[in-house]
Amino acid sequence: MLYAGTSGYSFKEWVGPFYPPKTPGKKYLSFYASRLRTVEINYTFRHFPTRDRSRSWAAETPESFKFSLKMHQSVTHVARLNEVWPSVRDFLSALGPLGPRIGAILFQLPPYFPVDLERLGQLLKHLPEDRQFAFEFRHPSWSGQNTSELLRQAGVALCATETDLRKEPPPLTATYSYIRLREPPPFSEEQLSFIRKKVRRVLKKADDLYFYVKHDPMGLSPALALQIQSLEK
Repeated sequence: MLYAGTSGYSFKEWVGPFYPPKTPGKKYLSFYASRLRTVEINYTFRHFPTRDRSRSWAAETPESFKFSLKMHQSVTHVARLNEVWPSVRDFLSALGPLGPRIGAILFQLPPYFPVDLERLGQLLKHLPEDRQFAFEFRHPSWSGQNTSELLRQAGVALCATETDLRKEPPPLTATYSYIRLREPPPFSEEQLSFIRKKVRRVLKKADDLYFYVKHDPMGLSPALALQIQSLEK
């Protein structure tokens, strides 16, 4: 399944270009979910999720909709994966009311955190197999076969952070893939062609693809996500 969406949805500047004129903020999510299949939530990076918040999100979206949520900064940036399973467990528990709406949980590691395969391996051992997870490594020392092999053994995705559209996607380490397009639209037709080709290549190998377009101030991101979503047809 192709899940294409945007990184965030609560942007006032999208009223008009995407949201109908005069749409109040409390109606953004329900409208968004009527058009797109998924959204990437950054809110949970700075605010630990609560069951009440999860129930609110669930009430505004169909069961088929998917939330991919960024792991809280206390896990990735403060503790830097060191003995964090209790916090991760609490994070997942707080998402319980979302039920089938839970997509992938993104662990975005800070650029100042160099490779530590022992910490990564200890966390991977605890992650439940019935959930989908992705890791975004931003220090160059994480790139390499050892990191990919650890993720592959755990069946966890290596997040692709796309800035060079011509670059090949990273190796598939799970049955699903996670791509974050970090250049905001607009794009040239040549660039769009690269995006389409990349999505189709990944879909030939992965059962699920989560693809998120970076927020832009002109409200073009949702339209691009809709274009990508249509590639599955």
